[in-house]
Amino acid sequence: MTRAYDAVIAVVAQGDASDADRLAALARIASARKDLDSLERGLIADLRANGVSWTRIAATIGVGSRQAAEQRYLRLCGSLDRQHNVDTAAIATLRASALRAHTTLIASPPDHPRARLAVATLEHALSAAPGALYALVEQALGDLQGVPFDSSALTSALSAARLGSPK
Repeated sequence: MTRAYDAVIAVVAQGDASDADRLAALARIASARKDLDSLERGLIADLRANGVSWTRIAATIGVGSRQAAEQRYLRLCGSLDRQHNVDTAAIATLRASALRAHTTLIASPPDHPRARLAVATLEHALSAAPGALYALVEQALGDLQGVPFDSSALTSALSAARLGSPK
């Protein structure tokens, strides 16, 4: 993320940057914004799971009320919540584990091309129906083979979800 920011700053500071360079910088901003939204969504979810109040979160992110903080979180979740309403406990745990892995990979990305594949796959998994969720998490785990990343929690959640699913 820092590299994207630095690249954008370099283009902005360069007075004679080409339109192609400026468009590329704009694309980097859009990509970084998507990553930041995912990180914010994951942090808020973790804080709420740990019992941190909406009021404290609101004060931290600079919005005027706990309701505004909740609305921001719901906006960040977008289509994720629509699927969560029908998730079983095992699927909800798998989805939460996928979110944590996705957030961790964005926050500290391993310098490995397969890690980028896993991030993209997990992004899709977050809002996928249960059957697709299994397949996408399995694909992400395959992508993470040989990548310096501890995927044991994701592997455990996938196994537990498979054991808990109806035959």
